[in-house]
Amino acid sequence: MWTALDRRVGEDLVEKSVTVHWTFDEVAQIAEHLKHDLKLDDMLFHLGGWTNGGYDCRHPDIMPANPECGGNEGLAACAQRVQACGYLFCLHDNYQDMYRDAPSWGEQWLQKDPDGSLVTGGLWLGGRAYITCSREAVRLAKRPQNLTQVRDMIHPDLYFIDTTYAVAPQECYDPRHPLTRQDDIYWKAAISDYARSIIGMFGSECGREWAVPHADFFEGLASVCGKDFHFLKPDELDGCSVPFFDMVFHDCIAIYGKYGYHPAEMASQIIRHAAMGRTLYYHSVGDHLYWEDPATRVELPTTSGLADPAIFTRAHNGWAEGFCLWDRFIKNTQEVLGPLNKRTSQAIINLYEFLDEARLIPKTTFSNSVTVVVNGSGKNYTLSSTCWGEVILPPYGLLIEAGNFIAFLAHSWNGYYYQNPGLFTLTSLDNKPLLDSNHVRVFHGFGDASLMWNGKVHEVRREEVINKNP
Repeated sequence: MWTALDRRVGEDLVEKSVTVHWTFDEVAQIAEHLKHDLKLDDMLFHLGGWTNGGYDCRHPDIMPANPECGGNEGLAACAQRVQACGYLFCLHDNYQDMYRDAPSWGEQWLQKDPDGSLVTGGLWLGGRAYITCSREAVRLAKRPQNLTQVRDMIHPDLYFIDTTYAVAPQECYDPRHPLTRQDDIYWKAAISDYARSIIGMFGSECGREWAVPHADFFEGLASVCGKDFHFLKPDELDGCSVPFFDMVFHDCIAIYGKYGYHPAEMASQIIRHAAMGRTLYYHSVGDHLYWEDPATRVELPTTSGLADPAIFTRAHNGWAEGFCLWDRFIKNTQEVLGPLNKRTSQAIINLYEFLDEARLIPKTTFSNSVTVVVNGSGKNYTLSSTCWGEVILPPYGLLIEAGNFIAFLAHSWNGYYYQNPGLFTLTSLDNKPLLDSNHVRVFHGFGDASLMWNGKVHEVRREEVINKNP
């Protein structure tokens, strides 16, 4: 929930507009909807725009929480309700940007160029930002009205200090707090460690190798706006995307994407995340109680070709049929990526290989023998599975084999052929390998509801527990 309060302020500090995208009560209702209606567990629930003034406004003076959304009491109640769902509650903050209308504004905090001029940042919602010296940013965060007050009043599980890792190491030429690039790394690590010590867990934007020991998650390395990178297009360089950072640090830190996207364009990113064993982030779901908007209950038209970039928004004959577009997308993707990540987050990537000359069909093998094959090509791909026979993956199809968990989006699996691709997951409920399990939970996302299991065709419209015959 990225921008609860959107206050637009010009560079002249004149307020242009104020928009409440979600009140704190609505934020809590969204968490409860995900938990009780979509039956989702293991969520990192991230709220931005809760601060005084709204998103990217008046930093570093964050408290009290903005009254437009519900104030301190509303935010504290929201945190409790989100946590009651079993979700981790995370709050967004920023100590790199300072705004002229902040009560604490002062040039003594700011980074200086060699000529003594102030280093300016972007023109954001709150107007023109100025860059604090990272040494002084730690002092600002340690004030009693900042992180300690948030901890004592709101009790979040995680804290996110934006932009900390998003820029290259900086220099400051203010004689009161000079800074080399190496100093900048030191103080950015220090603010990360401080946030961890106060709140418990910490993350920031983008990510750096040196920051891995100082954070629990990075936001922005897995994808940006539904693409692999900000603006770089590997195919224009006759290249392909390889998750090299993840191959090195997979078991060390959680990584997510950032910025908004449309679910209808995300199939390539879903299979990319599967190949990395990573969960997806959900962004720009819509204002207020998004599922109540009739416009979100549309079924997107299928494409004329084989590839359907909106395939993970489908729910015909499946669990989320009748739900809104975002709920269909969230349910389908989390049912695949959540269990996969749970089984691979502490493993390393032993092998990342391509099964085709065009390098569009990667296979990932993790150190605990979990394997993932995804089809990024524009045509069907057939592979042979030891247990499940000939598996035909459509464009954006996948096969995940994890011992006590299987997921497939395929035309053919375990001897059954699907005219149109079907999405299924199978989970052993007694933790035995699937073939030995007495109780297997089957989730059906979309497509033909038939599933071949234990020599018998089962009809699974939404989900079902299949018990082995005595």
